[in-house]
Amino acid sequence: MLSNASRHRFTLLIIGMGALAAAVLGGCSQQHLARRDYVKGAMAASAGKNSEALKELNTAIKLNAGMVLAYEARGDVYRRKGDYQRAASSYKTATGLNPLSFHSWYWLGVSYQQLRRFARAITSYQHALTIHPKSSRTAMNIAVSYAQNGNPFFGLIYAQRAIENGANSFSALANLGVIYAECARQNPIFRAMAIKNFRSSLELQPHQPAIYLNLAQVYMAVHRYDEAARVLRTGQKICATPLLSERLGYCYYRTRNYAKAIASYKLSLKQNPVYIPALNGLGASYEALAISGAPHGPLLQRDAIAAWKKSLSIDPNQPLIRHLVSRFAIAGPAASD
Repeated sequence: MLSNASRHRFTLLIIGMGALAAAVLGGCSQQHLARRDYVKGAMAASAGKNSEALKELNTAIKLNAGMVLAYEARGDVYRRKGDYQRAASSYKTATGLNPLSFHSWYWLGVSYQQLRRFARAITSYQHALTIHPKSSRTAMNIAVSYAQNGNPFFGLIYAQRAIENGANSFSALANLGVIYAECARQNPIFRAMAIKNFRSSLELQPHQPAIYLNLAQVYMAVHRYDEAARVLRTGQKICATPLLSERLGYCYYRTRNYAKAIASYKLSLKQNPVYIPALNGLGASYEALAISGAPHGPLLQRDAIAAWKKSLSIDPNQPLIRHLVSRFAIAGPAASD
């Protein structure tokens, strides 16, 4: 009744820094004015005044179309605003003016990655890695991009390189775990390494709901629901979220512990009353409990239909849930409600 397919995608972390390009420059005439405007723009950006920063940086670029730092600084402002398309455009221009700029290539890669243009992100990161071969964050972001693009085995090479270069942060270990987990979809031999790296990441930083979910998902992929439930319960104690509670409910449902499933789904809905997966799981658990012969079967069926109807009121485009409502409303005593 419930499907685990595509319910949870492993969460990857793009590793980056927050530095804005900045420099104090001197000069004269039009170039001097461009440098002055650049410095004013960089200072405004550092102060979080994005509109003022863009105005000054655009003026600097008009006065000196070859000023690499101005393009980089403008790209930084756009990126921090979440405008990755314009950020990529600025960084790309900067790489054309100075092909040896690590800053431009690296952040061009980040921008493409955010735009889900993974092949271009990989190419940009590889240029950056050529300039600074020991950059562990660049190697890890290449690994992440490969995994996001459906090539985890290529990503594994770069992830291991990142770790060798000193990337032992919780995010690096979490990403390595994800890449091993993606590899395990095709070859189970990698599953143990996925589990090891997720656990190592959580030892460094326990407050990572996404990593608890990732670790549980590794167990759930091979139907080890009891182990997945233990991971999710630990995660709930540290940083409860609607998704953690819903996934725990699913584990209980799959092990036929319907009462605990109902309690977990209700907790998820307490955290987010309109969370559709929890509503659908709650309905399925009520119905399964009724079918199992538990007392008050008609009331349980009524509650199941109520949960599904609420789910449909939020998103009517759910053919399976609509079918279940029709099927059990006709078949069960709750039809008269």
